[in-house]
Amino acid sequence: MAGQHPLTGVREFWEQVVDDMAATAEEYREAGWETLELHPGDVTALPTAATAASDVEIDRVGLDVLLPGDEFDELQSVVADHEFDSYDAYRASEGNVVFLVIVMKSADGSAAVLFPLYYDTTDAKVMLSRVAEREEMRTFLRPLDDSERVVFSQSEPDNLLPDGFDPASVDEQAVIEDAPELDDPLAEELDDGEVHVEVDDELVDSLDDDDA
Repeated sequence: MAGQHPLTGVREFWEQVVDDMAATAEEYREAGWETLELHPGDVTALPTAATAASDVEIDRVGLDVLLPGDEFDELQSVVADHEFDSYDAYRASEGNVVFLVIVMKSADGSAAVLFPLYYDTTDAKVMLSRVAEREEMRTFLRPLDDSERVVFSQSEPDNLLPDGFDPASVDEQAVIEDAPELDDPLAEELDDGEVHVEVDDELVDSLDDDDA
């Protein structure tokens, strides 16, 4: 339902996804990887219909991921020390909510950053349409004060979209026209403190629990 948190009614499933991330991280550690597990708070699909309708719409397409401050500091250190050039994606769904576990992998095969994500397909229509069009999703990981961001770019994002998603099913203009106006659209503008980690030509493994 519009206006409610995406995890309403599915929080137990979310906790299972977080446990799955931990199990996946353990598998990587046993294989000799250095791992960093992240535990997001709110995850927001961008652009929202409201920001897409505003005059100050920014070119952010993907998922905005709020992290605890200490985890964001650790992430910055890992990104500074490693180049990430591929990812694995594990997907499941419950009702209208899609759950993901992303594993960003370093080029030298020594480090992996893992984080779970979620989005409600009802609220994410504009994002999904634009991700499919661009053939790229971005994850914007940030602390609460939003002073800095680490940005991972995932190309070939089919396994990050809902199973069987058809971009033609989204009337983006209608979604935007129905959106409420932003109280303060300038609050959506980007800061200068971003670290971009581009990921191109990656191989994506998908585990879709819907088919299990």
